[in-house]
Amino acid sequence: MSVKKQTRNNDSLTSEKAEIRNCIRQYGKLAGGIAHDLNTIITTIYGYSEMALESLDESSEAGQNIRNIISAADRARELTGRLMDLSLPAGNEKKTVRVSDIIKETVNLIRPSIPHATEVAENITSPEILVSADPLQLFRAFTNLAVNALQAMETTGGRLTITLEKVTAGDRKKLKAGEYALIRFADTGKGMDKKTADKMFDPFFTSRRNSNGTGLGLSLVYDIISDLGGDINVSSGVNEGTVIDILIPAEKGKFVALP
Repeated sequence: MSVKKQTRNNDSLTSEKAEIRNCIRQYGKLAGGIAHDLNTIITTIYGYSEMALESLDESSEAGQNIRNIISAADRARELTGRLMDLSLPAGNEKKTVRVSDIIKETVNLIRPSIPHATEVAENITSPEILVSADPLQLFRAFTNLAVNALQAMETTGGRLTITLEKVTAGDRKKLKAGEYALIRFADTGKGMDKKTADKMFDPFFTSRRNSNGTGLGLSLVYDIISDLGGDINVSSGVNEGTVIDILIPAEKGKFVALP
C-alpha cells in the first residue's frame, strides 16, 4: 500500500471516529436532559414518600409499601445516574480545582468495592497542583479509570497506584509547552496487547464481551480530558499490567474547595 493511500485511509478513519464522537455528544445531551427531568420527578416521589412514612408505623403493611416505593426510587436514581454519565457538558462548568481533592474523592468512592487481595495506593507528590475543569466530569473520568483497573485485577489481585505530580511538557502534536498535572493510573493486572490498547478509547469498544458494558466509559474519559486541552497515553502488555498517563494543563490562582 502506498504512503498516500495509507494517509487517506488514516484521515478517513479519523474523520469517521470524529463523526461517531459527535453523535455520542448529541445523544449525551439528550440523555442528560431526560435524566434531569426524571430526577425532578424522583425527588418529588422521595418527598411525598417520606412525608407519608412519618404518619405511618414503618412495620405496618402500608409502611412497608412506602419503603418499597422509596427502594424503587433509589433504583430509578441509579438509572438516571447512568444517563448522566452519557452527558458531557460543553465546558461551561469549569472551575479551578485541586486535582488531589478529586483523587481522594475517587479513592473514597471505590474503596468499598476493592476486590480481595487488591490494594489501592496514592502517590501524591504535588498535592497543590490546580487545573481548570468541571470537578464532576473529572471525578467521572478518574472513577472510570480506577474501576477499569480494578476489574483488570479482580481474579488475580494486585495493586493500583494513582500518582499525581507536576511536569513540564514541550511542544507536541496535542499539547502546548507549559506546566501540566500528570495523573497516572498504574495497575498490575492482566494488561492488554497493542491492538486492544489502541482501541480502548474508541466509542462502543469493550474487551469484556460477557459483561453489560456499553464501551462508552473510556470513550467519555477521552472526551473529558480532550475537552480540558489534555492528552492520554497508554502503556500496557499482556500479563504486564497497564499504565495510563493523563496530562492536563496546570492553572494558578485560588481553587474551589469540593463540598
